[in-house]
Amino acid sequence: MPLSAAPSDRNRETTPNVVALPGVRDDVALITGLRAGETWARAAFFDRYAPDVERILRRILGYEMHTDMADLVHDTFVQAIASLERLRDAAAVRGWIHAIAAHTAYRTIRARRARRWLRFWEPALIPEVAVADVDPDVREAYRRTYQVLDGLPADERVAFALRYIDEMDLGEIAEACRVSLSTIKRRLGRAEARFARAAQRDDVLCSWLKEGGRWTT
Repeated sequence: MPLSAAPSDRNRETTPNVVALPGVRDDVALITGLRAGETWARAAFFDRYAPDVERILRRILGYEMHTDMADLVHDTFVQAIASLERLRDAAAVRGWIHAIAAHTAYRTIRARRARRWLRFWEPALIPEVAVADVDPDVREAYRRTYQVLDGLPADERVAFALRYIDEMDLGEIAEACRVSLSTIKRRLGRAEARFARAAQRDDVLCSWLKEGGRWTT
C-alpha cells in the first residue's frame, strides 16, 4: 500500500503562493525600498506623504489652483523620485518632500504670473471657489488674503503662507525653502510689511487682523 503524502507535502501542492508586502515601519525602510525600485515602496511613499504635499501646495497657492492640484501633487512626487540621490539622510524625508512641494508651488506661481502677463490677465482676479461648510466671512477674508499674496514676490509668498497659513515654525520654513534661518527671517519681514500695508487698505482684512482671524483651512 503506497504511503500517503505527508500533510506538509499536501499543503505545498494545494496552497497558492502568497507574498506578503513588506511592512514599512519607518522612513529609512521606505527610502531603501524606493532606491531599490520596489513598487510597494512607491505606493507607500505616496500614501504616506500625499496629504502633506497637497496641504502645503494648497496653503501656498490657495484654492484657485484646485483644478490643477492632482497634477501638482503628481509632479512633486515625480521630482522626489528623480532626486532620491540628493537625500543624504533617509530619516529626514519629511523635510525633504516638504521642500520639493514648496519649490513646486514656487515654480507654479512664477509660471502662472508669466502666463497672466502674456494673456493680459488682471493680477487681482481670482476665481470664486465654492467651499462647503465655511463661514462666508471667513471665506471672504481667505479670498482677499490670497489677492494680497498674489501681489507678493514668489519667495516671500511661500514663506508667508508657510508661516501664517500652514503655521510652520521658522526652522521648518527655512528647511522647506532651502535657505538659512536668517534669510527666511528677512523674507518674512518683507512679506509681513507688504501684507500689512495692503491689509490696512482693505476693510475686511483690516478688521479680520484686529480680531485675530486665522486663515488655516
